[in-house]
Amino acid sequence: MNNAEEASKISRETKFAVLGRAIADAFRAEGNTSALISEAMRLRHIEQDRADKETQFAGLARQIGDAARNGKDTQALLERIAELRRHELG
Repeated sequence: MNNAEEASKISRETKFAVLGRAIADAFRAEGNTSALISEAMRLRHIEQDRADKETQFAGLARQIGDAARNGKDTQALLERIAELRRHELG
């Protein structure tokens, strides 16, 4: 893992840790935790969506590599990976 990846991972973990502490403090003080819980839900959704896309890209890249190695047609796989990328870029 390079320095940028490590810093990004630490940043994400810190963000969740700070949010977790804020939720705990609000709950202990019998305060309103709904906004904090909504933020945790939003961040987790983003994290899972990113992981899903990474898994899809990795899987398609492997399939493309296997198809090319075995002399099979890669056109459909290339179209799928290009569509995934288009969707990711918006």
